[in-house]
Amino acid sequence: MISIEDSIPEKNESYRFAEDIFFIQFNDVSFYIEDSDQENFYHRILCNLFPDIRIEKIFPLNGKDNVIDECEKNIGDKTKVYLVDKDFDDLFGRKTNLSNLFYLNRYSIENYLFELDAIVEYIISEKPRLKRSVILRTLNIDNLISSIGSALEDLIYIFLLVQSRCPRLSNISVSFERFFDFSDGCFILKQNSLDEYLEDVALELNKVDKRLKVRPQLTQIKAKFNLDAESSCLIHFPGKFILKMLKQIIEFMYGIGSRTIDSFSYRIACYSKFDSLLFLKTDITSFLNSAN
Repeated sequence: MISIEDSIPEKNESYRFAEDIFFIQFNDVSFYIEDSDQENFYHRILCNLFPDIRIEKIFPLNGKDNVIDECEKNIGDKTKVYLVDKDFDDLFGRKTNLSNLFYLNRYSIENYLFELDAIVEYIISEKPRLKRSVILRTLNIDNLISSIGSALEDLIYIFLLVQSRCPRLSNISVSFERFFDFSDGCFILKQNSLDEYLEDVALELNKVDKRLKVRPQLTQIKAKFNLDAESSCLIHFPGKFILKMLKQIIEFMYGIGSRTIDSFSYRIACYSKFDSLLFLKTDITSFLNSAN
């Protein structure tokens, strides 16, 4: 059965352009982002960060390249601010420098949704009889994120290899569920699925250069980037992966019914203070207040 959300037709470029023209009159500053599925999410966050700026509408542009292209057409325009995910751009040295283009300093916007108080409030909203003191005693977010990072570490290095050497092969867009089962509160690697993916990587490497082999290339990637799972997880690992895995663990720990990841993310955002995004507020405010 198709949901109401899925039945909404996707907006084409002409529609988005007309929408921009119409709604821009209601914004003090217009913010442009990558993905339409993050529109409500970003609106909540930006209104939180900029309570004195009127923001009636956020404009998704369907991809990072489109955001950067539009920014290049409006360089220095203080009524237009463009926001993009960090992804692996800093690791590969491919960030674009434009005055009104702002990168997150973590992989994606989801990487900022790990405030303890916000997650506790979410759990209480689902289990209102559960005492806050019990949750605080049993929930160690840092340890959970560290364990998730350790589970994901090898896969992230493989994705880095793919983006570095054979980017035509699907990588980050592949769901983590392809590689992990969840059982009794733990994530268990599906070794056969990982081996199958590594075979695909080997075939792609062979097309690029027959001398390239997976294991030596992975060794080079690990030496080059040296990402420690504990310290790098929230910065360099895909937030959607981490958030989905944390959601499953929390649902298991506290007997919470399964929710969609979009619902989970938005509700966590509603409870979050986003102190970790104050750098973005500072940078954007500095740009808006700077002389032309």
